[in-house]
Amino acid sequence: MPGASCIAIKGPYWGMTSLLESDVERGARALRDGLADPGLPAAMAAYFDPAKGFAGMTFTCLGRNRRDQVTADDLLAVSLLDIAWRPSAVRTILGDDAEQVSGLLAAISSDLDLWDATDADLATVDPLWDALRHMPGVGTATAAKLLARKRPRLCPVTDKVVIRAAGVPGHTWDALRCLLQDPDARAEVEALRPPQAAGASLLRILDVAIWIRHSRSRAAQRARSAAGAPGRDHRT
Repeated sequence: MPGASCIAIKGPYWGMTSLLESDVERGARALRDGLADPGLPAAMAAYFDPAKGFAGMTFTCLGRNRRDQVTADDLLAVSLLDIAWRPSAVRTILGDDAEQVSGLLAAISSDLDLWDATDADLATVDPLWDALRHMPGVGTATAAKLLARKRPRLCPVTDKVVIRAAGVPGHTWDALRCLLQDPDARAEVEALRPPQAAGASLLRILDVAIWIRHSRSRAAQRARSAAGAPGRDHRT
C-alpha cells in the first residue's frame, strides 16, 4: 500500500510465524476494500446512536478509565462487547493480580497511535497480554477488548471477526498497522466517523467498521438493517 511500511511483528500477541510483506499488504487491502461499502456510513451512525441499543461510545466513556489501573468500570465496559467475565477472572484482575496488571499497563504508552508504533513499542504489550491470557477464564477476545479499552489508540479489538476479515491469522496487528500507515486510508476511516463518535479513537472507528462489515452476529445484522445495508461477504 502507498506510504506503508509493513513489517512482520514478532511477539506472543501477534504470532511467531514468518510472513511475507506482500501478505500483510494483501490483508490491509482487504480491510480497506471493505470500507467502501456504501451502506457503512449509515450503519456506523446507527451503531453510535444511543437510541439504537449498541455499545457505541459507552465502551469508551463509561465510568473512569484510569491510565494505569484496571477497575470495575473497565470490566463493565468490556462486557458491552459480548464478553462475559467469570468470577475467578474478576477476582484475579481486580484483586490478586491487580498490582501486577497496573505495573504492566504502565509500561504501555497511552499516547501512541498504532500506525506510528515501532515493533519495540508494540512489544511492550506482550507481558500484559501474556499475564491476562494466563488468568482463568480470559480468552484472546477478552484480553484484546480489555487492552482496547485501556489503550484505544494503540491496541485494536482483534476478535475472530477482525482476524478472519484481515485473512492473515497471527498477524492481524500487522495488517491493521499497515492499513493505517497510509494517510489516505486514515482519511477514509475518519470519513466514517459519525458526529456521536467524536471522542472515539480512529482505531476504534476502524474496529467498529470491520465488525459491522464482516460479522454475522445478530447485533451487526441489526446495524446493517438499520442502515439499509445488504451486508455481503460477512465472515465470522
